[in-house]
Amino acid sequence: MIQVKEVKGGYGEKEVIRGISFEVKKGEFLGILGPNGSGKTTLLKMIAGILAPKSGQVCLSGCSIQSYRPKVLAQKLAVLPQKTDQAFSFTVEETIQFGRYPYQKGWLQSVMKEDEQVVSRVMEQTDVVQFKDQSIHELSGGEQQRVYLAQALAQQPEYLLLDEPTSFLDLAYQKELLDLIKEETSSSKLTVIGVFHDVNIASLYCDRLLLLHEGKAEILGQPHHVLTTERINRVYETDVTLLNHPLRANPQLMIEPAAMSKASNVKLADGWRTHGSKGMTFSINQPLRILSSHEKNGGFFWKRSLGTGTETLHDRLDDAEGILFFGKSEGQKQYAAEDDEDDIALYGMLQQGELTIWLVLKGSLSDGASVQMMGQLMHIIQQEGSIPIHHLCIAAVNAEEMGLDALLYERLRKKAQRLLYTLGAIKK
Repeated sequence: MIQVKEVKGGYGEKEVIRGISFEVKKGEFLGILGPNGSGKTTLLKMIAGILAPKSGQVCLSGCSIQSYRPKVLAQKLAVLPQKTDQAFSFTVEETIQFGRYPYQKGWLQSVMKEDEQVVSRVMEQTDVVQFKDQSIHELSGGEQQRVYLAQALAQQPEYLLLDEPTSFLDLAYQKELLDLIKEETSSSKLTVIGVFHDVNIASLYCDRLLLLHEGKAEILGQPHHVLTTERINRVYETDVTLLNHPLRANPQLMIEPAAMSKASNVKLADGWRTHGSKGMTFSINQPLRILSSHEKNGGFFWKRSLGTGTETLHDRLDDAEGILFFGKSEGQKQYAAEDDEDDIALYGMLQQGELTIWLVLKGSLSDGASVQMMGQLMHIIQQEGSIPIHHLCIAAVNAEEMGLDALLYERLRKKAQRLLYTLGAIKK
């Protein structure tokens, strides 16, 4: 267990850390977050024994970190920095062997059989064995960082400290490195404390988060307790939106750009096009948040265009990856539009006795509000119409958020009635 007890201190007369206390249990992964200047790296240096606190205490396994001799401390604790510059061109295997230094004894220190076994094992763990005879300088940044992780694991530590270890890595290497570290916390009960700039990465990998603010502990807890919109906006002095990860309970935060949206200049009527017997499309120069009820292509999407019709139409459309397209066979099609108002439009197509209807809004809706509006639209069509639905879509332009109210529902009902009448789909 790591215990941090009311530590204070910094550099010279400058106090950076102002009384922080917490404990990290065996096998736990703790992430330290905070804006620049909040004291993250300073606190990590105190935990590592590099910087002595002016007051308070850091304990490893019940003993003050200052009481450990350097080699003994290195057997218990390893540090993985964000980037290591190695002056000499050692091979990968030689670089990892440096991690065995704390266990070597006597004047003529040499690599023993046990050291070789440990080095071989950690090279396999970190998937760097294929580089063993290459110079460390021949590897990419991500490969080098895996080598330095192997070096840290070769120390066989109980505790591993991470100082922004993924800052210079691309997405694939970030995931590989943190997956390896997370696996070690589970399989070897390694205790990990890491400093992170990326709150979303920390949320995904850390069991708990410590948020620092001006040298003090703002909050310590599980990611969903720490990463609230109000708290992050206040501590980081910025604007973020809280999102739910699609596969996990871990919260994810998105920054809000200051630039104003151009959606207010968009004319919805300009986006709709019919293509005779081929189908119809809707496309404007704005991202669309789309909710689809289609049996195969249902769900939420960010796309720039909607399309329905034949494969011939699909093949001739530009930017196929930016289009949410719904296949329909060849044949006579009837179209209708209700786009006389600036902020709400309905487009419909009737083919082979089935309706396709798109509701387009010049405004943004929360996902929950979109589901609610989809239900209202479906209810209106089933109540007023006599023809079955092939699929419905709600496309919201990325503009100011719209509120659902009785007036909007009534406007939608009247538009749907007129659209269905034009398509000949009103109940007799």
